[in-house]
Amino acid sequence: GEMLPGVIHVAARSLSTHALSIFGDHQDIYATRQTGMCMLSSSSVEEAYHMAMVTHLSSIKASLPFIHFFDGFRTSHEIDKIKEIDLSKIETLIDKKALKKFRERGLNNNNPNTRGTAQNDDIYFQNTEVRNKYYDNVINIVEDYMMKINKITKKDYRLFNYYGDNKATSIIVAMGSVCGCIEETIDKLNKEG
Repeated sequence: GEMLPGVIHVAARSLSTHALSIFGDHQDIYATRQTGMCMLSSSSVEEAYHMAMVTHLSSIKASLPFIHFFDGFRTSHEIDKIKEIDLSKIETLIDKKALKKFRERGLNNNNPNTRGTAQNDDIYFQNTEVRNKYYDNVINIVEDYMMKINKITKKDYRLFNYYGDNKATSIIVAMGSVCGCIEETIDKLNKEG
């Protein structure tokens, strides 16, 4: 609600209810949906590395908090080789004006201000509605940073990627580490006709 940038990286897991579980579902992520945090999912170790950059850059520019998540255990504990990115290339992508604005909003005795007030419902909901434009804009910001990361990494990250035959009559909508398995299955099935 205060529109502060920040990113929490989460190895998504089942919520512990009657027992602990290592299953990599997304119960813990879905439990945060009503908090106003933007969410971005990764499906592999290298993609998690790249999307971490996208979320931090987007969070600063949009002045909104993000949860970047990937499958707990399946992705978080996987040992895989990634191609490191020269961080000086990423530094050029930081919106310096947005970063300066964020720093200026920090608590500072030399610049006192009021935060965390109590509001009646009429004012509270007006402020809630005013924030919507920032959430509408964040989609373009994330997409823009994906395109910039694509140029650096030679990948094809998009908000939604289609993989498969253009004449497919059935589709699977998925996110997380299952995507790699689905792509391999699609390739095998298409190869077999």
